[in-house]
Amino acid sequence: MLEGISGIKGMKEQLDAIEKKIAGLEDANKAVETALSSISKNMEEAKNSQQGYVQQFASDLERIKELQKEFEKALRTFQQNNAQLYESVYNKMHKELNEHMMPAKIAAGEFNAVLPEIKSMQQSAASVKEEMSRLAALAQGIKKDDFELKQYAHELLKMDTEKLRLMKEIETLKKIISYERRRQR
Repeated sequence: MLEGISGIKGMKEQLDAIEKKIAGLEDANKAVETALSSISKNMEEAKNSQQGYVQQFASDLERIKELQKEFEKALRTFQQNNAQLYESVYNKMHKELNEHMMPAKIAAGEFNAVLPEIKSMQQSAASVKEEMSRLAALAQGIKKDDFELKQYAHELLKMDTEKLRLMKEIETLKKIISYERRRQR
């Protein structure tokens, strides 16, 4: 019986050891439950956070799509305005250029109208230049004495002296003729 008691005692010790192990397992179980609860909480928070990010990304994506539409619209407007501005500037510059070119076109037309006369004048000027060079060649050939006509002046002086002498003789002859006529009467 003692053996039975000692077997019970051994069983009791084993039961106590099992209870301690169970108590330890319960403590470990509680720690695991706490850890699982914490993990579950963290997963819930991560899920909520992820859902918040997803919602934020979705709203950001929508905003980006709206901004893209606005940008495309602004770009089209800019392109239209750019095209209109280019056309407006081109037309204005073309008009102003035509206004500024009109006097030049008129002057060119007038120049073209007088071009034959200018060519004729140019030919005349060439002819005059040729004649002037001939005249210059002749002028170089004329001596200074010839130009002053000293010989002719000397001859004229002689002739003038001869003329005076002859006029005196004529006067003398007239007097003689008159005297003779008076005498014959």
